[in-house]
Amino acid sequence: MSDNPNEKGLVSRSPSDLTVDIQNRQPESRFDRLRAAIKDAGGRDFVASQTGIGKTTLSQYMKEGDWKLSQLEKIADFAKVSIGWLIDGDRGAAATSSPASTQHDDLVHIDYYNIAASAGFGLCVDESEKPEKVAISRRFLRQDLGLEPNRALMLETRGDSMEPALHAGDRLVVDTRQQRILDGIHVLVVNGSLLVKRLSAELDGKVRIASDNPLYPPLFADIARVRWGKPDGDNTITVIGRVAYRLQALS
Repeated sequence: MSDNPNEKGLVSRSPSDLTVDIQNRQPESRFDRLRAAIKDAGGRDFVASQTGIGKTTLSQYMKEGDWKLSQLEKIADFAKVSIGWLIDGDRGAAATSSPASTQHDDLVHIDYYNIAASAGFGLCVDESEKPEKVAISRRFLRQDLGLEPNRALMLETRGDSMEPALHAGDRLVVDTRQQRILDGIHVLVVNGSLLVKRLSAELDGKVRIASDNPLYPPLFADIARVRWGKPDGDNTITVIGRVAYRLQALS
């Protein structure tokens, strides 16, 4: 067993419980595994709100010290991992889980903004809007879309300007990684309005902001006005990300 006190897993149970010594069986420590589980479950603040465990306690658990078994059970249950894996990296415990548990293990949480990107004339952006969390398949994000959870978000679209590609009520999975080439359907902010439009770079140094519906004429702007990131209220056109996938609404 390691002489490093931070590598001696002491799981504090209720007063009548015993204390268990744990030896890590993998290169990473139990704290690394806990940090990874909490991150994949939506982050410290979200896990705290869903489990009733304080943010300070979770932060402490991820760095050092003892874990209370009762609270560890809540974390493991919400993060859909086994206690055995958190404590000592025992994947055998996870392998004996039920099929339903295995399905939950594939889930990861991404930001969901309860605002709509307008496939029309635009909706004003409420900068105070805070994201919720929505569960989505990690395998689908990584293998099918090539996305990492921290580089993806989801929102809904409204209006008819992007028909037939997109319809009102469709939920969009957006890739927020900066792209070298502006091409395809993107979510962007123009003059404070949140839009979903098809972007393309023109030979004259302009960017074409177009709707798929021919009833809506395209806009043109100097490509120097376009940047990636978060809107800051100036005269720039801010690209939030490229639409990677749509979840079609059923009428």
